[in-house]
Amino acid sequence: MTKKHAEYLVIIFFLMVIGIVFQQIATSMTEQGIASGTPYDNAAAYPRAVAILAGALLVVAGLNTWRERKIPTPLSISQMRRPAGLIAIFSIYLLGLGTLGYHLSTTPMLMSLLWVAGYTRLVWALIYSVCLSFGAAFLFEVFLNIVLPGGFLRLNIAW
Repeated sequence: MTKKHAEYLVIIFFLMVIGIVFQQIATSMTEQGIASGTPYDNAAAYPRAVAILAGALLVVAGLNTWRERKIPTPLSISQMRRPAGLIAIFSIYLLGLGTLGYHLSTTPMLMSLLWVAGYTRLVWALIYSVCLSFGAAFLFEVFLNIVLPGGFLRLNIAW
């Protein structure tokens, strides 16, 4: 596999994620009656906007990859470990999010991503992960009125 092939696989992967977002908006969110109305009453507005922006960026990335004129060189297994690890961590996070809840799964996921990406200062990684996790929770729950998964312990913070 060459770098160009790997980039195409990543683009295809994220296009599939975008497809899942639109599928959820068209089915689950529509059935719940939360995918229509004004932007303030529409729970699907934010994921739809992010998916459209991500799709536009993927088109640009795909065009850049397609236009690249470099001679393709094969990737070794060692060059694929980090991307595979990042995808594995994110997949495990998504699988465990419903069971563990946002607060129990997000901080360890962020720390794991930092470690696999090469950040070795564990105390700072913990501080960054906690601040980012709780900052995002505060933003979503207070400003966007989105209830994050509480998991089997029903952990939710009363902001």
